Amino acid sequence: MKTQKIALVLALTASVPAFAADADAVNALTNPAAAAAVAKDPKAMAEFINAVTEPSFYVAAGSASMEPATYVKMMNGTIDPAGFKSAMELSDPAVASKWMAASMDPNFYTAIMVKMADPAKMMRWMMAPMDMKNYQPMFNAMNPAVATKWMTESMNVNNYQAAFKVADINTMNNWTAVAADPKTYGTWGSMMDPKSFGSITAGFNPAAFFQFPTAAAPAATK
Repeated sequence: MKTQKIALVLALTASVPAFAADADAVNALTNPAAAAAVAKDPKAMAEFINAVTEPSFYVAAGSASMEPATYVKMMNGTIDPAGFKSAMELSDPAVASKWMAASMDPNFYTAIMVKMADPAKMMRWMMAPMDMKNYQPMFNAMNPAVATKWMTESMNVNNYQAAFKVADINTMNNWTAVAADPKTYGTWGSMMDPKSFGSITAGFNPAAFFQFPTAAAPAATK
């Protein structure tokens, strides 16, 4: 029985597409659409928790925080209607049902604890302070090339495209189209679809209230 339970937990964790790199976990924190994708899936969240509890994640996050491109990407993702659509999908009852099922599944918690109790993970944390690569973000902060990059990128007009897009009529049209699309809201969107009101409004047809009875035809005389 115990062997079967362990096998089930391993199957659960193996079926989840793990984060290919620490950059994927950083992207999930800086990209609204990627963050919503993780929040919608309990299995993806389990893998995300595993990724952010690795020492290498904080090295990658520290390095990304000193890259101007990270903030440009965040601004572009903020004004992208896809981020709004992904956030609205979190209100889908199917997502709540999936999380409710996961909250009552012992295998969900076991899968996380197996990752957290991995001796290899503990060893990586013990060895992290002695690995000079983990101090690279601190060294980069003192690197004149990084300061030069920030000065150069601050004068690059392309990095301000997100601000220009806010005033672009096409951006407003895209936001309006996404906000008005019933598919944006998942299951709730069907309540906004005019086609779903066909059978309901049929009972409120004014013509049905003003139909007068017609006179009966006179009986035929013999």
